[in-house]
Amino acid sequence: MRKIQTIVACAAALALLGVSNLKSAENDNLQGKAIVRAVHGNVQYQSGGGWMPVKVNMELDAGATIRTGPESSCDMSVNGLSSAIRVDADTTMGIPTMNRSGAGHDADMDTMLELQGGSILGNVKKISANSHYEIKTPHGIAGIRGTDVGIVSVMQSDGTYVVTFTSITGQVIVSATETPGGPVIVKVLRDGESWTPGQGDVHPTPTYLLNQLMSEITALIADVFPPVGTTGKPPIIEIFPTGGPASKTD
Repeated sequence: MRKIQTIVACAAALALLGVSNLKSAENDNLQGKAIVRAVHGNVQYQSGGGWMPVKVNMELDAGATIRTGPESSCDMSVNGLSSAIRVDADTTMGIPTMNRSGAGHDADMDTMLELQGGSILGNVKKISANSHYEIKTPHGIAGIRGTDVGIVSVMQSDGTYVVTFTSITGQVIVSATETPGGPVIVKVLRDGESWTPGQGDVHPTPTYLLNQLMSEITALIADVFPPVGTTGKPPIIEIFPTGGPASKTD
């Protein structure tokens, strides 16, 4: 009898260990979401099918592409509460990657956005040392870490693009080519600096433009992260809470 009890206890312990390992593996490979917080005008998304209208509070998975029409825009949170992104008018932006390893707000995250054409604004929170938040453009990639950033990508008549990177506040590390197929150049942009590959070096952003971008960032944050108790705003939902279902702060 004692041997049977010992075998049963061992089996139970192994089962619990298996469940624990399974939960740990799940926490090590969590898929992120983008949640739409505000829509103005004609905004559509595509995710393995045709183009469909974007609606407030809609959740988008990695692999989705968003496009906006003239005088239209879309504000959203990306990969939990790691960032607020505004997709401006006449813009096409994909979200190839949104994932994280671990639980809680200090988890390691990987986020990749792809700006094909148009312009976007972003408020990116500070992320862990092992995390990556990157925005890919036709000229190269901007690495973001605790930064307010603006990127504009304009298609030329010959099919090439002119891309301007701007650090509104914080630091942006840009790895880009000045010409298609050319060598990769790395530039570090700090508060209020811009760079257009192929059009000179890093330079101060004109004051009027920087003030405009800062005003838009303030409006973006108000749309995506409204103060607790604010009425008329969608609740903030943490896609990756520490234990339990998604939590609301409103």
